[in-house]
Parts: sequence; C-alpha cells; structure tokens
Amino acid sequence: MIFLDSIPFDRLLWFVPIFFMLHNMEEAPFMENWSKRLPLKIHPSITTKQFVNAVTILTLSGFILTFLGVELWGQQGGYLLVLGIQMTLAFNAFVPHILSTIRFRLYSPGLVTALLITLPFSLYLFRRALTENLLTLNQFWILLAIAPFAMISFTYSSLQAGKFLESKKWI
Repeated sequence: MIFLDSIPFDRLLWFVPIFFMLHNMEEAPFMENWSKRLPLKIHPSITTKQFVNAVTILTLSGFILTFLGVELWGQQGGYLLVLGIQMTLAFNAFVPHILSTIRFRLYSPGLVTALLITLPFSLYLFRRALTENLLTLNQFWILLAIAPFAMISFTYSSLQAGKFLESKKWI
C-alpha cells in the first residue's frame, strides 16, 4: 500500500466509510439467503430489504461520523472516533466473516472485502496511526476492547431500524 503513504492521514481516514460501503454492498444481496442456510441460528433471519435498510443507515452514519471526526473535531478526538469505526470493521472481519466461513464451510457475505480490503487496510491504518503518534498503544487496545460491543450494538440497532423501515409502505 505504498501509494497510501503519500496521502495525508486526515484524508486517509476517508477510506474508512468508502471501504465500509463496499463491504456492505458485497453483503447486502446475499445476507437473506445466508441467514436462512446457517445450520445454527447465530444470525437472525432477515430479509434483503431489512438488511439493505440497516446497512444504509450504518453506511450513512459512517460517512457522517467521519465528517465530524475528520473535518470538525480533528486530532483531538475525531481521529479516535474514525479509528474506532475501523477497529469495529476489523473485528467484524474475524467475527462473523472469517470464523463463520471456517465453522460452517459456507461463504459468509462480506468475506471477500473483509479479507482483501478491511484487514489489509486496518493493518496499514493502525500501523501508520501508531507510527505518526496519532494513536497510542493504550488507545489501540482500548479500541480493540470496545470493538465487539460496538459491533453488536450497532448491528442490533441497525437491524431493528431496518425492520421498522421495512414495515413502512413508503420505503
């Protein structure tokens, strides 16, 4: 990712919601079928419309939070906010995508972008943030500790919102 070295860190953070959007676009068409095919119910059965609504909310939230974090708050706390989003996405690459693919021997929607984009970019971004002293090692571990809880709460709330929006006839 040598070409990324020339990009200023604050501009680099804009790749977080862009890559998140690509990941959600890979997941959306396949999630309903995948959730129904799982031998264990580790994921609630959802419709494609519900899932699209949910990831649309999450994606828009990612862009809004990145704008707030990068353009308004800056290095003080804003970078940590966007790095927290990326840490949650990195955790999401492992749980559920990689682990469920291995456990069930069934493609998990989002696996390709998790492996080819999310994980390599996460490694690069966090290494660079640490190297440029924009993130301390303690902050890194705190973000990692928070990531599973953030992922679960954001997933649950967005799926509930997606279900609510699906029930409305005007959407």
